[in-house]
Amino acid sequence: MPPPPPSSELPEVTVEPVPAPEPKASQAVEKPQPRPLLARLFGISIWGGLKLIGLCILVGFFVLASQFDPTNPDVNAGEAIMNVARTAVSALGWALQNFWKPALAGATIVLPLWVLWRMISLPFRK
Repeated sequence: MPPPPPSSELPEVTVEPVPAPEPKASQAVEKPQPRPLLARLFGISIWGGLKLIGLCILVGFFVLASQFDPTNPDVNAGEAIMNVARTAVSALGWALQNFWKPALAGATIVLPLWVLWRMISLPFRK
């Protein structure tokens, strides 16, 4: 059977443009705003704060156990380390009774170093 002859009349096809769906508020892609300077510099989680306090206490044990006095002209690091080793056991007993003293002594060393590190690493944080 031969195909039917082509018809000169083709049906008219109209194409109406379909409007694009509007993005929902949750789907809108926005560039996140950078955090404020103080939030980037001092923003720390609770766990990070606990670790910082623990580090202050640990360093404070060593500072107080060695009876380190930076104003003494005869400061000897080797002797200070030996003094820490000899008094470590008694320092732990003392620290159980006086918890806050090593925390403050360690904080005087750890916190300025921590702030300095946060300032140095600031350009690399979001």
